[in-house]
Amino acid sequence: MREVAPLPLSPDPDTVSWSLSPSGEFSVSSAYQALCRMLVLQWLSPLWKAPLPLKIKIFVWQLLRDRLPSRTEVLKRHGPGNGLCPLCHVPETGTRISFSCVAAQALWCFVREALGPEWEAQDLAEFLHVRATQVGRKRRLFWLIFAAMMWTLWTTRNKMVIERVFPRRASDSFFKFLAFLEHRHPLVRLRDRDRLQLFLDALVSTARRLSDRSPVP
Repeated sequence: MREVAPLPLSPDPDTVSWSLSPSGEFSVSSAYQALCRMLVLQWLSPLWKAPLPLKIKIFVWQLLRDRLPSRTEVLKRHGPGNGLCPLCHVPETGTRISFSCVAAQALWCFVREALGPEWEAQDLAEFLHVRATQVGRKRRLFWLIFAAMMWTLWTTRNKMVIERVFPRRASDSFFKFLAFLEHRHPLVRLRDRDRLQLFLDALVSTARRLSDRSPVP
């Protein structure tokens, strides 16, 4: 029979320590990080408080985690399609859908022209790191506008890929984006509505100037 090693006794009470957190205290984020083996984006929390439908919040979360079922991802799983963007004819990824595709570039240019150079985005990750860490209503309205842009691009992309319906004009996505924001306007906080209305007025004015552009190829 093995001998039992004597253990020193202490008058101090036993404590529980969570080794995955520097503080020793349990947190959902540290558990999530350990499970997923990726950094937890702390600045994502305001997304869940934005005046948006839950399905759009989940969609944006999937986008930022690179979990969208883009055509390259579908192709990897031996699904239908050739994996190419229907407009650009290059491999379609989540980043291309939301940032690099000609349809995405047109919408980003439109928003930048209407709302100013702070919406200039050379790199999506860097752009989000700067804009999503703002405080107060700037951050709240940022997430609303950003989510509206991403949802517009995703639903436009689905129309092309699934229904084979292509935009007739570049301005189609502009006005779809505007309609989304106008629909959410009554749902934002009272103190944010005036600022959002200023954004809407600038966007509408710019959209009217650009509405005679040539159709998307």
